[in-house]
Amino acid sequence: MTLPVRYSPSGAPITNGGGAILGFGPGARLRLTETQVVMAGSQAVPASPDVISPDGFGDPDAVVLSLSAPKEQLQYRAKLSLDVLNTSTNASAQVVLYLDTSVDDGVTYTNRAKSVHIIGADVVPQEARNIDVYLPLILGTSLGVDDSVPTSNIKIRARANAPVGTLAFVSSLATSGGGGGAVANCNGTIHMELEECF
Repeated sequence: MTLPVRYSPSGAPITNGGGAILGFGPGARLRLTETQVVMAGSQAVPASPDVISPDGFGDPDAVVLSLSAPKEQLQYRAKLSLDVLNTSTNASAQVVLYLDTSVDDGVTYTNRAKSVHIIGADVVPQEARNIDVYLPLILGTSLGVDDSVPTSNIKIRARANAPVGTLAFVSSLATSGGGGGAVANCNGTIHMELEECF
């Protein structure tokens, strides 16, 4: 027997449309893990894709999120956002963001989503732009989760590169690199989240 969900012990039951018993459909969140960190200083985005960490790129202390005991019939989604600044006055830059997942405790990662952002030049005053990449709902089975061989966790990490242009920087509250001068009014954060959903 399923008891109804109520606003208060004596309140009317909360129902779905048409009076049906309240149920949660695809996309309803079960668990969420997220982090928000400030990148130290301003770091030039590398030409080759590399992991994102609070200290820049390629650092072994990459930002990684993890959810324990994933299930093959549940769905997962993730998002990364950070601030990027182009200090050039004559060349646009492209920055590509990647989201990679692992189901073997971080031994191997598979790219699941990427997004390209063009960061224009000659913007006065120079302002950081928030860019992001989004992994939409994907079944655990598609990520390699197998309930017959229990998976201890699902991990997600982020990478970035600048295949075009060399003067795109991830910005902090401090200063920009490459002699670009101070960065003002920047959030300066890396925000990443990983959700488990019905």
